[in-house]
Amino acid sequence: METRVTALVVAHRDVEHLRRTLDALDSQTRRADAVVAIAFDASDEVRRLLEERPIDRLLTSKEQLTFGRALAEGERTLEDPRGDDDFLWLLAQDNAPLPHALEQLLARFETAPSAAVAGPKLVDWNDASRLRGIGETMTTRGKTVTYVDDQLDQGQYDTMSDVLAVASPGMLVRHTVWREVDGFDPALGPIDDGLDFCVRARLTGRRVVLAPRAVVAVSGDGIAGAPRSRRWSVKQRRARLSRTAELHRRLVYAPRVSLFWHWVLLIPLAVARSIALLIRKQPELIAAEFRAAAWVVFGGTHVAAARKRLAAAKTVGWSTLNDLKMSSREVARRKRLEREDGVPLGAVERSDLRFFTGGGGWIVLASLVTGAILFIRFVPATTLAGGALLPLSGDVWSLWQNVGYGWRSVGDGFVGAADPFAVVLALLGTLTFWQPSYSLVLLWILALPLATLTGWFAMTRLTERSGYRNLGAIAWTLAPTFLIALAEGRPAAVIAHILLPVLFSAGVVAARSWGAAAAASLLLALVSACAPSLIPALLVLWLVVVVLARARFGRVLFVPVPLIALFGPLVWQQGVESGRWIALLADPGKPIISPDVSVVDLLLGIPQTGLAGWRDAAAELGVNAMAVSIAVPVLVGIVALVGLSGLFLPGALRGLALWCIAALGFVTAVVASHVAVTFVGAQTTSIWPGPALSLLWLGMTGAAVSACDSLRVHGRLPAIVAGVAVATVAVPALIMVPLGDGSVSSSDGRTLPAYVTAAADDDPGLGTLRITPESDGAIVATVIRGEGEFLDRQSTLVNTGSLAADANGDLAVLTGNIVSVSGHAFTPDLQKQGIEFVLLAPAPDATSEEQLAVASRAETALDANAELENVGVTDVGTLWRTTEEVDGREPGAVRSVGTALSLAALIAVTLIALLIAIPTSSSREAARMSPRTVGRRDPNEGMVVREVPDDQALLADPDAEAEPEWADVVSLPGAAPAPEGATSEKESDDHA
Repeated sequence: METRVTALVVAHRDVEHLRRTLDALDSQTRRADAVVAIAFDASDEVRRLLEERPIDRLLTSKEQLTFGRALAEGERTLEDPRGDDDFLWLLAQDNAPLPHALEQLLARFETAPSAAVAGPKLVDWNDASRLRGIGETMTTRGKTVTYVDDQLDQGQYDTMSDVLAVASPGMLVRHTVWREVDGFDPALGPIDDGLDFCVRARLTGRRVVLAPRAVVAVSGDGIAGAPRSRRWSVKQRRARLSRTAELHRRLVYAPRVSLFWHWVLLIPLAVARSIALLIRKQPELIAAEFRAAAWVVFGGTHVAAARKRLAAAKTVGWSTLNDLKMSSREVARRKRLEREDGVPLGAVERSDLRFFTGGGGWIVLASLVTGAILFIRFVPATTLAGGALLPLSGDVWSLWQNVGYGWRSVGDGFVGAADPFAVVLALLGTLTFWQPSYSLVLLWILALPLATLTGWFAMTRLTERSGYRNLGAIAWTLAPTFLIALAEGRPAAVIAHILLPVLFSAGVVAARSWGAAAAASLLLALVSACAPSLIPALLVLWLVVVVLARARFGRVLFVPVPLIALFGPLVWQQGVESGRWIALLADPGKPIISPDVSVVDLLLGIPQTGLAGWRDAAAELGVNAMAVSIAVPVLVGIVALVGLSGLFLPGALRGLALWCIAALGFVTAVVASHVAVTFVGAQTTSIWPGPALSLLWLGMTGAAVSACDSLRVHGRLPAIVAGVAVATVAVPALIMVPLGDGSVSSSDGRTLPAYVTAAADDDPGLGTLRITPESDGAIVATVIRGEGEFLDRQSTLVNTGSLAADANGDLAVLTGNIVSVSGHAFTPDLQKQGIEFVLLAPAPDATSEEQLAVASRAETALDANAELENVGVTDVGTLWRTTEEVDGREPGAVRSVGTALSLAALIAVTLIALLIAIPTSSSREAARMSPRTVGRRDPNEGMVVREVPDDQALLADPDAEAEPEWADVVSLPGAAPAPEGATSEKESDDHA
């Protein structure tokens, strides 16, 4: 019987691709007997082109059709097949067959008369030497496996014969078989439609063969076969279609007894796979995972129709396909070979950081010794006191109870949002879980080496030279703002200074790596929790990175998500409800006075007057004050000049970016020093500019290191001079604490007398009224619940006045009655507020006459009151207690769906970020194969490698491809062995 071939061409909107395909059809050595074109949702240009060509039949549709549905529409217009010699040639608009393609496909049927389907070799649309596909199979669990996706065609697959399936582009199928198995599954899109069709054809007892000498060029438009575009939206669509096809086939192929369980487990499986995607640093695929699962779960009619179609065609058992499937061992072997073959020619791993061999370990050790010497007297302490330091809650459970939204034991007590800094303190206290407050002691002792370590790693982003890295780390450790924060007892600023370099290190590569983006997101949240005043500057930098990331902006968009989740409850209560948006920037923790500081001092990177202690040191040493006033700015200016010189050297753009960071820090410091939002007693104080100046020092130090790196060996002298200048400026601040001039001191962790803490053990809600005379003659009254004040229980809602601790004024009236001889009985008021003790805080040594007079009158009134009995003088003041028993105040109930939702959101976002940020073998492999290294092979000198390290990522093009700079070398892999599940061309049909 005469062989008859009908070409079915499916077109959409790409007229240029379609023109080439039609031209290829016309140039066939064995032309198709008929051509049927199916145009769906086609453009006018496509329709005109099809009307101009000698096509036997043209079908048009305004619907969006899949390849299988379009083919079905075209096939319905054909006459019934006369026999097995009628064939359908399936082509899309971007499937251009080479001249001998149809001839070779038909020849393959002559050597394999039992075959139902023959598939061509698919090559790249623009480069016929690149293989894009040649046969498909699936694992024993049903996952699709392509034998080749992108390889150089060296004829290594030309001996393949029988396969489980072939891709749909260019497939030649017997018309009778098409009718017998009812065509493609309409539920499948461009992915796996050919695989499913071939599986059903195999289950009729027929064969599926390859015709490697038949070649079809494919572009990857996404009509037949997976779309190949690298755009983010196309990648999402490809992932969704692939997963949808896999899940759909799983339900279609599943035995009837296990079908229900496969269906029930689809959504739980999507959750589990989402966690795996997070670990594999592919969170962008999670949406596709859930969309695929939901479509299959609620698309029962599609599954039922497909199972009916399969049952109608099936004549042999599934066991006949076993030899053509790929084992898990073979899949693992192929993945291993792909990883080995995937490294670009001349690629090397990122150069060794040389932390120990380059001296980084030594300077960290020296910094550790220095910190131990400076703070050795704190080692026996239980915790630290002074400045903004207070002990932490006594156990880890209490620390974490103070996180989120809940009851706050401040004043009358209230239900409100905790400061995000409470999370940082909970993490810190958990490290020394046996005694949480001791973590503050360790923080002070280890502060210098930790700053050195994080500063050193930040410098690795700017230079490969160990000497410059070391000098940059030393300069960061000796930053005046950091040393002053240690001396004044500002734990939040100390932690922020330590974490800023790590945030910088992760942030500059956030666009290239999901792991770095997740790490940057967590670090951004922690730094912002410690220094909310930095949030505007950090968000500006984030927006800049989003713009520079271009196509990879999706990773960077995730960075502020943990910050939003962490600050959400406080933003709602402080900003939305109270309207005090600026109060969100207040310093967390115990409020202390921020001294006035001039713009000149801020420009020098010093958060206080006195030139970082040099004026006091000059007075002690008898040095002329004018000389010091000139010398310190000159020393800081040397560092700035070294950094500014980088603007006129290679890598100037990187230096400019670092100076922009420094400028943001300076502007933030100036604004912060003029924003007074926090109350210390009855006095308001401004935001401390120290963290902002840490940002300034980060930019200025980084710019200096970058400039020295651009000078190469000629930068040694400027680097040494700048390092000596920073060390000289830092000397007074560095020795401030050991000389006893700082505010920090050892503490046993008690902020109330032992008598009070003993009573609070039995009644944690018991209150102590602390009365503190002020220098202006006023009195500050504070109610302290339980065992005393704790750092993790501080609230900026109260410290900024957004939520009054004494909302009704009852405490003010009560205090006035207590400190005056009024004859008013106040025991009922004390009992109402759960206050049993009254503590008169001692007046400082240097005090005003008004303060002494107020303290004296208060003490006289308290002693004369019959409702109080004098307990005695303690380390923290004179104590009285009520003569009658008082019951402590019970904590208020928190009943809010929003509370649970906000906490759940914070936990979920944190876990997601942690899963993405934790390094895995796959992420390390991706880093190893990072396309940042290019090279060429020199016959005389061997391999010459030029590395573009991640250290230069601040200015790197995030969309740069992994193209070698030198194109004179081509690596030709050896002939690949025939994949498992394929048979050789030598196996003739007689032996099948």
